[in-house]
Amino acid sequence: MMWLETAVAPVNTFKNQAMYSDLQMGFFRKKTSAHESRADQRDPLKPAYARFSNLPHPYRRPGRKEISVELYHQKLGQLQQFPTRMLEEAATILSALNMMQLRPEQRLEISNMIMVQIYPALAIWYQKYQSLESSLPESKERHLTLTVSVKVLEQLSISYMRYFRELFTPVPRRFKKLSAKLSAAGFRLMEIFMLLQRIRALRYQKLTRNEWQNCNQLLFSLLLHNAVDERYKLHGSVGIRSERSTRDSRKDFLNSSVRKLYLSIQLFGLMDVSTWPTRMFHLPDAYLDYLDGEGLKMLTDDGHELNPGFLYTDMYQNMALRFERPEMEHKPALQVDISVLYHALVKDHEAIAKMNFISSFYTSKLSRPLQRMHEQERVPILDMMLLALQPRKRQQRRHAVFSDDVLKVYFGKSEVMLLLTDLSQHDIQKVMRSREFVDTLAQQSSAFSEDDNLHLRSIWRIVNFSTGGMLLRTRETDFSNPVQLGQLMAFVPEGNICKPTLGVVVRLQRYDDGFVEVALRCLSNYAEAAFLFDQSQKNTDKGRAIIIYQDMNDQWYLVVNSAYNFVPGMPFWLIRAKGNRVPVRLGETLMAKKEFLIFEMRSPAIH
Repeated sequence: MMWLETAVAPVNTFKNQAMYSDLQMGFFRKKTSAHESRADQRDPLKPAYARFSNLPHPYRRPGRKEISVELYHQKLGQLQQFPTRMLEEAATILSALNMMQLRPEQRLEISNMIMVQIYPALAIWYQKYQSLESSLPESKERHLTLTVSVKVLEQLSISYMRYFRELFTPVPRRFKKLSAKLSAAGFRLMEIFMLLQRIRALRYQKLTRNEWQNCNQLLFSLLLHNAVDERYKLHGSVGIRSERSTRDSRKDFLNSSVRKLYLSIQLFGLMDVSTWPTRMFHLPDAYLDYLDGEGLKMLTDDGHELNPGFLYTDMYQNMALRFERPEMEHKPALQVDISVLYHALVKDHEAIAKMNFISSFYTSKLSRPLQRMHEQERVPILDMMLLALQPRKRQQRRHAVFSDDVLKVYFGKSEVMLLLTDLSQHDIQKVMRSREFVDTLAQQSSAFSEDDNLHLRSIWRIVNFSTGGMLLRTRETDFSNPVQLGQLMAFVPEGNICKPTLGVVVRLQRYDDGFVEVALRCLSNYAEAAFLFDQSQKNTDKGRAIIIYQDMNDQWYLVVNSAYNFVPGMPFWLIRAKGNRVPVRLGETLMAKKEFLIFEMRSPAIH
């Protein structure tokens, strides 16, 4: 926690005051004559603003009667009762228009009309799927609706980028004449980037590198003319905070700006929210809203080493904020101060710990975003957010795997418990024969496949591994075995079936080619099934089936059902697979997930 204690102090220095002042007065603007401004445009060393990547080149002019805003409006209106079909039609219209040479005003008129028409459909699907827990495999309906939603937003972003690029000028005098149009179009484009990020996250996907770079291009182009704080109304609440500040009224709840949307996108990406439960997607925005815009602050970059609590980005960066400067730096660049947000999270974490210690809990002492959350979810989500706001370096070396070694993977607490129970039997050869069919299926992510090619692609393959985790890759099919974030699992290399390793699914990422990657955090060096008895019931048959494991540091832990009302400090009798009884006491909670809890296990008799 100490690294950010010093982050607040530099803000009060003269240098940082100047950085904040520069950003308020105008971004990288110099007073130049008209002649000098024209010369700047011809200087190859000057940054090229509004140069969006992967923009298709319009190659033809439309026919006289080919473009009709009324016709497009009528087509989309007739499909209002069929949201998915309407999104498909909108994507088709935009895809064709993006190949045409249109007048900027005509392109903007069509884009605005389509955005208004499709937004209710986007809201329907987002609200529906955000309230449902996502997993592998993805249903056909979910796949179709979310992929077409992404497609139409991609085409809309191209249309708005084309309009913005055609009108934008780095010359202040010329920009001033077009500032109202460019500021409004820039806001709509940033809103589309935000929607793309949120809807992709519902499918365990992230913004592409091109989208990150285009987002930065847009921001820095508007920052050049200090045009990032004009307030406009969002089309709706999709993807933004779900709670209103007490200072907001219903009338201005949807008012935002390019700066606020950009910081929201950056925080969402920095915290890797696509790996969170979907019902918590709003939490980063809820904190920014709770802090009344002070949670993150943009500063002009001074070119010096980054202070603790300050992150870096530039106009050409194709990823979220960085904790270190890249080897190849570009200008213009900026820094983002995250210290206020970090300290707010620390304050909540300490308040929960204090109230738990004195066994007196008052939700009113927590910040507003946490008050409506389930009690057992508060500490884990705070831990994730605090970890995401700290610079991290890989502790273990990652090793790439290029062979096709067979790996058996078992997902879910029940499957893991069954595996460990079978392995505890004395006649291991008999167990292997009885499990031959199940263990063969465990090599595949899908129990069935439509053809041999798909069958081969659904084999679990190791991408890379380290002592702390593993990255697996497989092909997703309609018959893929269910996999969820936070799920307990076990994996067994071929030839070592008697020594399974426990792990937890910490990240899922879906790719457009049909493959998915599953990141695992390794828990155990050794694991076994056992029974846990209350001290007064050790001679009865009322034990609870649990898993115990020993980690890489020879520490022991218990994995129990989340429905058990266990708390640290409770004493029990443990009966291990070999029949020996051991007195144990629960230590601190290591992990709390939907289907299981992990406690430290303290006992002088276990080894």
